[in-house]
Amino acid sequence: MNAVARLITFCALVPLLLTACGSSPPVRYFSLSSSVAAVGQDPEDALALGFGPIRMPDYLNRSQLVTRGSGQEMEVDEFSRWAEPLSPAFHRIVSTDVDNAVDGLVVVAFPWESAVRAGVDYRLLGDVIRFDADRSGRVVLDVQWGVTEVASGDLVVRPHRSRYEARTGSPNDPAAVASAMNEALSEFSRDIATQFENALQE
Repeated sequence: MNAVARLITFCALVPLLLTACGSSPPVRYFSLSSSVAAVGQDPEDALALGFGPIRMPDYLNRSQLVTRGSGQEMEVDEFSRWAEPLSPAFHRIVSTDVDNAVDGLVVVAFPWESAVRAGVDYRLLGDVIRFDADRSGRVVLDVQWGVTEVASGDLVVRPHRSRYEARTGSPNDPAAVASAMNEALSEFSRDIATQFENALQE
């Protein structure tokens, strides 16, 4: 093969080599979803609970899924991402689940407009301490929260810290991790519904 032919062959192969070296896995998107079926239509005089704001730790304020490695290491998966930001998804899903679980209660997710704020009877505020999976497939939702009555400022559910765990047998599968996170979120929603209903009956 003469020099010209070799040069032509090399030039033809360069784009293929660059494409092969630059290829990467496709980005996959995941979401959390409501899992509590509605109990019925709320009456016009239903109580209103404003859910949030629930503050998220900074490490969760990103589009990528984050898992806990060994020690203090946090692993960010560039190719597994949330279909929507985690904070608004968290507010929307928990408020929907609690609304569906408690008859006669309307739950409004933060943020809300001033007109809605004026009609809120109770507010649930809190902080997420941790919401992630570790390498063994254990998902932990660690959250501080409490409920106050808007008119009086009285505590309805005293501020406290709750921990919810779920587990997946496929810790390297982002879809399985997202499903386990959804399970932990559902447990949180059911706990809110139970404690809030009990407090109103006291």
